Amino acid sequence: MYEHLSLPQYIGGLERRKRKGGGGFSLPEGRIKRNYYQEVNDKAEQITKSFTELKEKYNGKVNPNLVYRISINQSVDYNSFSKTLNSMGGITVLSVAENRKGYWVVFSNDTELESFKDKLSQYSGIKVGNKYDFFNVIDSIEDIPVEDKIGKSLMMNPLKDEEVEYLDIELWRMDNEHIEDFIQEIKNTYNDWNRFRICDSLITNSFALFRVKISNEILKEIIELKEVARVDRPFIPTFKVSDFYGQDVDDFEVSSPDEESVGVLVIDSGITSNHPLLEKAVGDEENFQEVEKELQDKVGHGTAVAGVSLYGDIKQRINEKMFPPSNWLFSGKVMYGQEDIQGNFTPVYDEEKLFENQLDTAIRSFLNNEDYRIKVVNISFGNANEALRAKNNRQFPLAALLDELAYEYREVVFVVSAGNSDPRYIFDELEEIIEHYPNYLVKSEFFRLINPATSALSITVGSIAQEVSISEQSLDGHKSNLLTPIAKYGEASPFTRTGFGINGMIKPEVVHYGGNLILKKNFGRINEDLGGKLPLLSNKPTEKLFNFNYGTSFSAPMITHVLGKIANKYPDKSANFLKNLLLQSTETTKIDGFSGSDREKQNSLLKINGYGLPNYDKAISSFDNRVVLLDEGVISLNKVQVYSFDFPQTFFETKGYKRISVALTFDPITRMTRGDSYLGNRMQFKLYHSINPNIVAEKFAEYDFSDDEAVMEELDSHEIKLTPGPNIRNSGCHQKGVKEYKREPKTMPNAPLTLVIINSNKWIADENHEQNYCVSVLVEHSQDIKVYSEIRTAVQQRVRIK
Repeated sequence: MYEHLSLPQYIGGLERRKRKGGGGFSLPEGRIKRNYYQEVNDKAEQITKSFTELKEKYNGKVNPNLVYRISINQSVDYNSFSKTLNSMGGITVLSVAENRKGYWVVFSNDTELESFKDKLSQYSGIKVGNKYDFFNVIDSIEDIPVEDKIGKSLMMNPLKDEEVEYLDIELWRMDNEHIEDFIQEIKNTYNDWNRFRICDSLITNSFALFRVKISNEILKEIIELKEVARVDRPFIPTFKVSDFYGQDVDDFEVSSPDEESVGVLVIDSGITSNHPLLEKAVGDEENFQEVEKELQDKVGHGTAVAGVSLYGDIKQRINEKMFPPSNWLFSGKVMYGQEDIQGNFTPVYDEEKLFENQLDTAIRSFLNNEDYRIKVVNISFGNANEALRAKNNRQFPLAALLDELAYEYREVVFVVSAGNSDPRYIFDELEEIIEHYPNYLVKSEFFRLINPATSALSITVGSIAQEVSISEQSLDGHKSNLLTPIAKYGEASPFTRTGFGINGMIKPEVVHYGGNLILKKNFGRINEDLGGKLPLLSNKPTEKLFNFNYGTSFSAPMITHVLGKIANKYPDKSANFLKNLLLQSTETTKIDGFSGSDREKQNSLLKINGYGLPNYDKAISSFDNRVVLLDEGVISLNKVQVYSFDFPQTFFETKGYKRISVALTFDPITRMTRGDSYLGNRMQFKLYHSINPNIVAEKFAEYDFSDDEAVMEELDSHEIKLTPGPNIRNSGCHQKGVKEYKREPKTMPNAPLTLVIINSNKWIADENHEQNYCVSVLVEHSQDIKVYSEIRTAVQQRVRIK
């Protein structure tokens, strides 16, 4: 095993031509401008009428803000179109539709919409004037319907007439002054403490969220206000909790982490810190909810997650009789246990507090203490009532918060579970589950990613099945023949939630072992066997050391465990660096049974597995026949960076399986109000062979990148086409592309390999903004050939020449 090599930079800072924006709006087919004027003008009158009624209703106690939505029928340049809107009485964009088509939410200073209506009349020919062809992209304007503001949980379980309940109210992200004035006016207007009060609030760059206790009567009034974006029941952390059997601690050798090991932080239901398999590794623990004063984990989930974060595969540790913790453990308790009549505990939250606020406080409390040296934060819960839809998605507040924290704490990796769902909720018969697996994972909206698994800067983790085993109590003759494992070894766990993520990002990026469903029919019901579950640490060690359970809650800390070990080797490296090594180490696991075309099957695999299953040894080391070259750098907006290195010709001349892959990780600014591009800038890469890197650099500096085909025509024959293609991988900030040579290529590639990375500004106002990134190239051969030493020599020579 060897240290990874540096990826030689060839030339940097090449300016990339910016896309030309604005103009050229095409007239929608069938539009008759005079009819269009009548329809849109009527809508404008309705908006101003409802706004006037609100002002009269509150009679100065609340000064409403005019917020409405515009339906856009074609993709437009954000910057130029925003300026156009702003010229019509100060219309300000608050939220942009996905792909810039659909509903844009706006705020207007012109409460009569006089400027808008005047330009509309000129466009339509009602009044002599300018063409204003930007109206071609506007289908209509309208008030945001109340039903569109009601979240899924509240829709399914609305408040009763006399009910007073805790709810979350999100406001459209206006400027701070407007929000503060609005909140103060609401407090003054609704001053009956028993019927309305604001208990908690969290205002970030992306959202303004409030926890309120509110009566149904007042809710009906407040939800009519145009400032309100969404109202829902509070975030409910969901995960599975189970109790089973254990062993005696005297059976095992338990040690402490190395003194120099870094920390991992588990945000959950707390831990049982005196658990004999945890106590030697606990760095610190804190309680961030006020209902349950004890630090003790009554639910059991946090202890189970913590155990996997420290030890990885608990079954392997049991078999080896050794428990060496990889890292120091830190625990932030944000949930407490509520006991039912059977004595079981369910995780619940502090009703008075925003869950997002508790999480923000907990994470900052630990990460601000440099002595803890925390490098990984694990989040193994999600809200099943907040799942991505097929279209028209906005980022969830909790996921947006994690992205803002990840951007601020750039040395720390955030790991989030993808979430779970049960096929027995949508299929009544075992035969149906078997028949529709694995397709239901990608075709049913019941299995889409949930909040906060959509976090862009976090590593999202799905689950795959471990080796199939049947619990001993089921092995009693003919019964074992009736047990059906839904997934084979290495296939997607039947409960794992799937991508893609916001803006089509590859999510989850990685998978790890999280369990299986082993089912049997029993008198008309579908029962499950214990064998599909993983052994985990119990929160009641005096009764039993281990429980059994399954879920992405436990595949996520498997990744935390891998990242914690990588960080031990590279304690001073950035999150971009650590995540890059993780992605570059992955292997895609095979899943049979997908329907559709080859491309659809490939996309289905990406939605479930992302880039695959990581390997710790491959993450930290290169080998004779497997070489990783990497670089951490900084790149300005709309710039290009070129890397180039030589490789031995024996790599392609020697027969056998070969693989070249590129991984790119970066940590951009994010905004949940930007549906068109949640990321403030986007990066991409292209890889070339058999061409002078200077020619590549010249072409990328010379050409206008709004015309990708021009570049492709001249360089296409030299490009190594990586999978997945750029349209899919470029959507996110964790990217990997792979080229496999399963047979000898028809045209033998020659040295050097030239890598180009491109940084495109989407909406960042600061033109001097610089983006941190990490990029790596993997060259791997199945045969035992000495690639490493030859590439190292070539790289060292290039460094000396420079």
